[in-house]
Formats: sequence, C-alpha cells, structure tokens
Amino acid sequence: MNKNWKILQPDAALVDNICNTVECSPVLATVLANRNICSRTAASRFFNNSLGDLRPPFAIKDMDVAVRRIYQAVTGNEKILIFGDYDVDGITATTLLLEFLEYAGADVSFYIPHRVREGYNLRPRHISSYALPNKTNLIITVDCGSGSHDAIEMAQDAGIDVIITDHHNISRIPKATAVVNPKRHDCTAGFECLAGVGVAFCLVIALRKHLRDMNFWRARPEPNLKPFCDLVALGTVADVVPLVNENRIFSKTGLEVINSGKRLGVRALLKACGIGNNFANAEDISFRMAPRLNAAGRM
Repeated sequence: MNKNWKILQPDAALVDNICNTVECSPVLATVLANRNICSRTAASRFFNNSLGDLRPPFAIKDMDVAVRRIYQAVTGNEKILIFGDYDVDGITATTLLLEFLEYAGADVSFYIPHRVREGYNLRPRHISSYALPNKTNLIITVDCGSGSHDAIEMAQDAGIDVIITDHHNISRIPKATAVVNPKRHDCTAGFECLAGVGVAFCLVIALRKHLRDMNFWRARPEPNLKPFCDLVALGTVADVVPLVNENRIFSKTGLEVINSGKRLGVRALLKACGIGNNFANAEDISFRMAPRLNAAGRM
C-alpha cells in the first residue's frame, strides 16, 4: 500500500529564519517549525537534552509538603506503604519509588491491586485489610489516588497520612496530606503531560534534594538517578503521553539505560521480545515490551 504523506507547510519566512538561526536544512527547519521550535536554544534543547535540563520539580503544587512528610517518615523509621496501579505506568512508578526509598533505608512496602478482583484506585478495603493490620503510618499512591476520597478519609481517621502522586484528571482535590498532581486546577507548573511514573520521578528528584539539604547523604552516597530512567521511559512511553518537555528527556535518557542492559529484568524482557542486543527504541516499548508487562495485570 502506497502512503501519501501530506506535510504541514509553515510560513516560508519562519522556515527561512529557522534555517539561518539554527543553521539547518529547509527540511529540518520545516519539521522544527511544525513543532514550534523556532530558536537556537529551543532546537539545542530538543536535540541535546539531558536530565540537567529538567525543570525544578518543586514548582508542582504540594511537592514541598510531600517531601517533608516523607523525610519525616524515613528518618523516624515509620512504616511506608506505596500503593500503585497494575498497568506499566503504575508498575514502574511503584518500582521506582520503592527502590529509592529502600536505598534511603526506609521501612517501605508496596501494594498493587488485582485488576479484576479489586479494580483501580486506593479503596477503603485496602485501608482496613492491609494498611491497618500492617501498622502503616504513611501511604504514598503512585499513578492513582486523586479520586480516593473515602479511602483517604478512612486512613486519616485511623491516624494514617496519605500522599497522592497522580497524573489523571482531577475535579475535586482530596483532603490528603499532599496531592501531587500537575492536573489539579490550582497547579500552574506546566507539567500536565507527565505520566504517573514521571510524577513519581519528579517526587524522587525533589526528595533527593531535600535529603541533601538535610545532610542525610552523609551516611550513604547520594544516588545517581539516571539508572532509574529505564523505568521512567517504560512507563512514560507505555502510557502514550506526549513525548515533549520532561517526557522527551525521560524517554531519551531511559532508552540509553535500557540499552545498557544493566537491569536484569529489563534485559530478560528485551530477550523475550526478540530485541536481544539490538537497540530498543520507543516503538519497541509501545508494541513489544509494554504489552508483555500489561499482560500480567490482565490474567
């Protein structure tokens, strides 16, 4: 089947200006113009972005409240429960936060609900059947929780603090200790395109900085966050969020980590997908890796 590509033609003067400013061909200038990348700085950030180009995560509403409460829980040896979701975004967000908090020495566990038997979101039964019996002090949700009003109220009545980290649309802000969701109506930080794992990674970045400010890393080396980016890329691409801004950086850096083969589970997944030692790309995540991870939640 022949494909007839129709390319949007931007203003010719704009294309000429980009050609001169960025020093590139008219074809590339057309692509950049259609992506609203019109300056040398924007083009450089687009082509050569790195983790150093990420915007400060503390701009997200309630991020400061969240990291202070988590710091209190870590240093006070409180029991922390990470409550996730069963899709790739939720699984990777759970793993990311779990690994970071374990490295920090936290008393942390996780819970991912069964898709069929329990459904989506933190619910009152999770408080009564899991959080309370395990003497949980703090619940942190990832990729869910923005609509868990009843569960949050039940937890807080029982003396359990709840921090929500999520990226889904939110109409009514729950009365949690902190609600870190870039889509809340009073958050103007500009992080609305993040997946759940992206929000969780921003939390980890902010938490690492707060721990640094509190001289926490004297007892152990401050962790390099780049090795976590394979998880961030998997969840980001699998959740089909726009690959712009932070998401583009997460995906680019994460693919480098994926292809380094350092995480045993990811290496095994690449082999199962028939990718092996070949270079994995975003399409491989979408159509080969993510469906296999999602299958576990559908069985």
